[in-house]
Amino acid sequence: MNFTLDISQSAVATLTFDYPGKRINKLDSVALLELKEQIDSLAKNNVVKLLVFRSAKKDTFIAGADINEIKDLLSEEQAYKAIRTGQLILNDMSKLPFPTLAVINGVCLGGGCELALACTYRIATDNLNAIIGLPEVNLGIIPGFGGCVRLPKLIGLQAALQLILSAKPVPPKKALRLKLVDHLYNNELEESSVADFIERLVNEKSFGKGLIKRRSISSKKFQQRILEDNILGQKLIFKKAKDNLLKKTKGQYPAPLKALDTIEKTLNLKTTEALEVEARVVSELVVSVISKNLIQLFFTSEALKKETGITEAKIEPLIINQAAVLGAGVMGGGIAWLFSKNDIPVRLKDIEWDAVSKGYQTAAQYYGQLKKVHRITENQIRVKMNHIAGTVNYNGFKKINLVVEAVAENIEVKKTVLAEAEAQLSEQAILASNTSSLSITEMADNLQRPENFIGMHFFNPVNRMPLVEIIPGEKTSQQTIVTLVKLAKNAGKTPIVVADCAGFLVNRILISFLNEAALMLQEGGVVTEMDHALEAFGLPMGPFVLADEVGIDIGYHVAKVLEQAYGERMKVAGLFTHLFVDEKLLGKKSGVGFYLHKGHDKSYNEALDKIIYTYRFSNGITAKAFNREEIVDRCILIMVNEAVKCLQENIVKNPAYLDMAMILGTGFPAFTGGLLKYADNRGLADICDKLNQLAALYGERFLPAEQLIEKANNSGKFYN
Repeated sequence: MNFTLDISQSAVATLTFDYPGKRINKLDSVALLELKEQIDSLAKNNVVKLLVFRSAKKDTFIAGADINEIKDLLSEEQAYKAIRTGQLILNDMSKLPFPTLAVINGVCLGGGCELALACTYRIATDNLNAIIGLPEVNLGIIPGFGGCVRLPKLIGLQAALQLILSAKPVPPKKALRLKLVDHLYNNELEESSVADFIERLVNEKSFGKGLIKRRSISSKKFQQRILEDNILGQKLIFKKAKDNLLKKTKGQYPAPLKALDTIEKTLNLKTTEALEVEARVVSELVVSVISKNLIQLFFTSEALKKETGITEAKIEPLIINQAAVLGAGVMGGGIAWLFSKNDIPVRLKDIEWDAVSKGYQTAAQYYGQLKKVHRITENQIRVKMNHIAGTVNYNGFKKINLVVEAVAENIEVKKTVLAEAEAQLSEQAILASNTSSLSITEMADNLQRPENFIGMHFFNPVNRMPLVEIIPGEKTSQQTIVTLVKLAKNAGKTPIVVADCAGFLVNRILISFLNEAALMLQEGGVVTEMDHALEAFGLPMGPFVLADEVGIDIGYHVAKVLEQAYGERMKVAGLFTHLFVDEKLLGKKSGVGFYLHKGHDKSYNEALDKIIYTYRFSNGITAKAFNREEIVDRCILIMVNEAVKCLQENIVKNPAYLDMAMILGTGFPAFTGGLLKYADNRGLADICDKLNQLAALYGERFLPAEQLIEKANNSGKFYN
């Protein structure tokens, strides 16, 4: 049984949800049918004065619907029936002959939030870990159990649009400000606080008339009332919201736009009619390819949360309570910031105080960005910044149990610095390198304790990029792996363990993309046209914007490492070499690259036209034009092919982790499901044919990988 009903002597009924054998509650089909039985029975009860809906789970009210069941919906009619079932049950609950109260004791998302919305009143814990929201658009769908219908009426149109379209849940205090909940109760005194509120409700003169309705109307500001309470104002709100969505999503994510359209169509309809519209839209979206892609990514994300990084029996990670960073550049300062943000004291070491100061400034800048969006206070910043101690020597390093090296990307320099640092550490301390492409095993050759050495590749900027590649060398111990995977998770990052090879996983695939773009530019491509074509495909930025952002120098050095490792198929484009080595272009850091950069503004660097023309003329290259399809095929399929080679070599555990790494590490569009999911959806036979055509035109680097050919010949896929 999921639900237990208890009716007190004062005629207050308490319905407690306790999903059997699970840590959380979820509204799957079985739970919904049980809920229907309870609601039907209560509807006939002439004694009950108030129904209180509670959860027996610690820190969780209801986490949402069962996403496995959503994933298995394959037809619109099947989806429509399932959605209507949930809608009608919650609608019956909203029409009970007595008021209802949801006691939100923790996580309250999706269908759980919609159940709470169907109640007359809502109260929530003041626990900071509690969140309330409707994240459905992250799965390519919209709220389907009445969320699009009830939320605007409860908290106002603009606030509802923000909550639904952003998919970002809110903490209890913000929920109270929005009038999403009526009251916050003391988490430490839950039983007495809830009992007090219930007693106050029962004794309230307006009991049963809907406190929230009264409050929400009276609390609207004059400007909000003018906009939201008339048709013209509503049209302005919807137009602005649509413009913002199109700017943000480029129209490539249908769910937010469908949510907006649904709310607009249903805003002034009766609830029964509005729910029907909502159900039809959800049933259309839930069977779409994009929704299936996003749901797959959700499951991958959940799997990664459980990853330890090893397959052996459980090994306990070491506790990291003091850290150090060697090298106080932008990366070093960012890594020090991350440790300090997570209350780990960190030494930031460089050879000169000026360098240390710059790293310290990077950390301060990242905290400043958080302060701007009200996620941290000035006092909290002071406390966090005090966790960072600058130094130019190794004094006190014996007490440190993790050192992350972030010096120049030169293997000899790194070997020297790592050996120096190891001599100053305790025998248990872990030493990690933030290298983006160099061999961990080779760097370990100079170390006395290679079992304690590992790669920990953060992506720049550290405060925004969620991925961390964890790279064991040949002699890295299992405990070292487990410790850094756990540490990265605790710091709010997504760690993915990858094998030690040149470029590891993400940069190995990404450089094939950047180099192919440079080759196309060399052959006649146009910088802005190529950037626009690949942004239209869904990438957050085109290859040349990306090269400027990363730094043309950094991209070139990584590309040379890969050329040395993989030979002719990764040979650096001659034009790329010319632009960096001869023309000294660096990108955004110097203000001049493929684009001219001034502050946040950029414009195409027209001086490139002459440089590129001269290069082509000197090398006997006759320029040719490329259409958008050719640009996308060459730049994306070269990545697909390299990704398959990484799978063949067991660089990463599975296709899903590879796809997630590329999404988190490069911004590859999530709506595609990732590189390999994109390949599956496009058709592996089609991709093989196209790669063979490209190989005939441009060389052997396009020859399909063996595993790709094998799967294509057997009508296989990377995702079963």
